[in-house]
Amino acid sequence: MALKSIQNRLRRRAVNLRKGKVTGFTLLELLVVVAILAAIAGTATIALQDTDARASAAAHVAMMDELNKGIRTYRVLNKNSLPNNWDSLLHNDGGTVTILDNDDSDGYAALAVEDLALFTLNGAMVTALNDIGIENLRIVDAAADPADAGDCSDIQALINSRANAVVAGNLYLSDQANGCGIDYPVAGTPQVAVWTGGQERVLGSGAVEYDATTLATPTAAQDGARVLMAVGAGPSSSLFDASQLGGLTSVPVYRHVAQDQYNRFIILFHVGNINDDTTAGTFAVEAVDQVALAAIVDGAGDTKEEELGEWDGTRNTI
Repeated sequence: MALKSIQNRLRRRAVNLRKGKVTGFTLLELLVVVAILAAIAGTATIALQDTDARASAAAHVAMMDELNKGIRTYRVLNKNSLPNNWDSLLHNDGGTVTILDNDDSDGYAALAVEDLALFTLNGAMVTALNDIGIENLRIVDAAADPADAGDCSDIQALINSRANAVVAGNLYLSDQANGCGIDYPVAGTPQVAVWTGGQERVLGSGAVEYDATTLATPTAAQDGARVLMAVGAGPSSSLFDASQLGGLTSVPVYRHVAQDQYNRFIILFHVGNINDDTTAGTFAVEAVDQVALAAIVDGAGDTKEEELGEWDGTRNTI
């Protein structure tokens, strides 16, 4: 190619650049790029959906394992004594004891787990609990008066108010600690919460099922069923007293409940069995020889395996 021709082409290009004739993206090209970016963002959103919930489920599984090991270690280090001062999951209003509100028919449930029933311990069960170190529980008292918070008659309003320091997980602390809790001695014939959410779920195959109605008047169908007392792993428990041998340093929090619902894990202790009283020809609940840890469920009543299902995506997250 002749030198003159090359020079002419370079000159024309320089002139075009000075005139601003630089080729850019067309509107159609920009729209295509935007569409591609939107498709990528949509794919990423689908891939990352429920990531936070699944991460929480994984953490909950780890917490349940730590509680299990912590309770068993505490018992070994403290000469066969279990931790004391568990949250009873009960509410006392003028002497009437009920399960902490877990009926959402009124639009609110302070307790997310519904598989609980009120049960009166007999003397032998009380003795068995005392012998293993459980001599006191904590109960929410409607007449409690947390500092600068009003009374504890309306738990939902109390927790949701920004005028106080009351939080759902600390309901069973004393009023001096911004809670509504008082001592609930395990003596006489106290009422406790017991698990009715299906024994096979927490104990494995071969468990005998019962509900709140059949527990009150057991029949041959419930022969051999195990009675599991349910308590909450709240900060009042001696399990979280770092000065105790085997005491844990932090209280696990369950996060798949509403902000104004109790957010601790639930411990199930085997305290009795439904047995056939051959003498009377009836069925009754008899105390176990020694109270033992049976299972741990989360604050919504799910087992470890069910939480694992939320983690690996085989079960919907809450």
